[in-house]
Amino acid sequence: MAILDVRIDDRLIHGQVCGAWIPQFQLQRIAIVDDEIVNDEQRKMALKFGCPEHCKLSIFNTEKAADKFIRKIDEGIRVMILCNSPVPILKMAEYGYEVPFITVGNISNRLGAVQIARNTFISPEERDAFVKLIDRGVKVYIQNVPNDPREDVTSKLKNL
Repeated sequence: MAILDVRIDDRLIHGQVCGAWIPQFQLQRIAIVDDEIVNDEQRKMALKFGCPEHCKLSIFNTEKAADKFIRKIDEGIRVMILCNSPVPILKMAEYGYEVPFITVGNISNRLGAVQIARNTFISPEERDAFVKLIDRGVKVYIQNVPNDPREDVTSKLKNL
C-alpha cells in the first residue's frame, strides 16, 4: 500500500476530496479512520454513496486501521488516510502505526476552538493530539486543495 496522504478534513468525503485530491494522487482507495463512524451504518452508507466508483472506500476503527497499515494489507494500492480530526491519527500511533506527516484541510469552527487558518479551527483536544503527534516527529501542513501552497504549521501548533 502506498499511503500518499494522511488528510484531516471534518467533511470527509466531499467535493474537494472527490474532485481534487482523488485525481491529484490517482487514488484507488480512501481509508476513513474513525471509532464512531465505523459503527454508524447510515453514515457509512452516505460516505460510500459520495465516493466515486473508481475509488474504493474503507472505514476502519483506529486499532484495525493501525494493524492493516502496519501489515501493508493493500500493498501496491494508492491510498489516502482520511480523518475528521488528529485524534484517530494519534490513536493509530499509540497502536504502532506512525505517519510522517498530516495534511490539514477544513476543520469547522465550534465552541472552544481556536482558528489556525482560514478554514481551520482546532479544539483543545485536537491541539493536544497535534502536539503529541508533533512530539513523535510528525510534520503538520495546511493545504485545502492541491493548487494551494502547502503551509508548514508544525511550530505554530506546538506553540499554541
